[in-house]
Amino acid sequence: MKRLIFLLMFLTMPAWGQPAGTIKQVSIHSAALAGNLVGDPVDQTFAVYLPPSYETSTKRYPVVFLLHGIGDTNDVWIHHFNVPAMLDKLIASHAIEEMIVVMPNAKNRFMGSFYANSPVTGHWEDFIAEEIVARVDRDFRTLATAKSRAVAGLSMGGFGAIRMAMHRPDVFSVVYAMSPCCLDAVEDIGYGNSASWNGVLRFKTYKDADAAINNGEFYPVAALGLLSAIDPNPAAPLHVNIPLQQVGQELLPSEPAYTEFRNQFPLQQVSRFRDNLCKLRALAIDYGFNDEFAHIPPSTAAFSKALSDAHVPHLLDTYMGDHRQQVQERLVTKVFPFLSRNLQD
Repeated sequence: MKRLIFLLMFLTMPAWGQPAGTIKQVSIHSAALAGNLVGDPVDQTFAVYLPPSYETSTKRYPVVFLLHGIGDTNDVWIHHFNVPAMLDKLIASHAIEEMIVVMPNAKNRFMGSFYANSPVTGHWEDFIAEEIVARVDRDFRTLATAKSRAVAGLSMGGFGAIRMAMHRPDVFSVVYAMSPCCLDAVEDIGYGNSASWNGVLRFKTYKDADAAINNGEFYPVAALGLLSAIDPNPAAPLHVNIPLQQVGQELLPSEPAYTEFRNQFPLQQVSRFRDNLCKLRALAIDYGFNDEFAHIPPSTAAFSKALSDAHVPHLLDTYMGDHRQQVQERLVTKVFPFLSRNLQD
């Protein structure tokens, strides 16, 4: 209750006389997304929060990349979670150091790109970790080193942050994954969710997926998006490998496709990328016990255990809450302070 009262006071306290940061919208033409098979545009935009002193100083700032979840765009940080005002207040209260915060868009035809490199949906990891990073370092006064650059994300964005940690410790040295989805092929994203996979098996073309989105069918399209990101096959129907098959009234693994599919998840790749993970300055993950995406609590706990077994330093934080209701509180009390403490400024 005390934390809730603090959050309400923090988020509603007046900003009279408080220095404010600014938001810049940046357009970028992406070579990394060119040639994608789903028809997504190569011209994208991303938002940049510049801290209050930016316009009146010559200093350089650490940078945080903030990755949104599936179904959202980067606008969710600005207009729903009120991140700019939140940062202004955290900076004014000296709870965090000033920082630049970059908010890329990663929503695609299937509601989310999963921030992955794919010959089907495009090279979204390269788009962010190479193209946007280079553009931000060119156009803004950043501390352009991995020691001063972090990546954090929610849900699909948490999944993306963990994969960036595994693949790009030379770009991002501090990582925070909030309620990361899809760390293993279990429960509502893997073997066992018949509604999701029956929907995928029903799709014949991308137009079927478009119609499912219009009908509010989340899981089948999300499953197709995940397959397109981590198990693509441009030569196959729908340009993906299908890891399950229907046998009578049952859904069963289709081998070797299912094992190959499961091996693409972060939980199965900890040992492969252990050396990269150990290069990080700091890594944190969290989840709420009441998350409505049933796979997130057990798979995040299992991922943390795999990190511990591999002797990868990290922080696991758990809390009573669901997938989204406490995001603002956790950004204020946990995420931004953690990132600020561990970034070199």
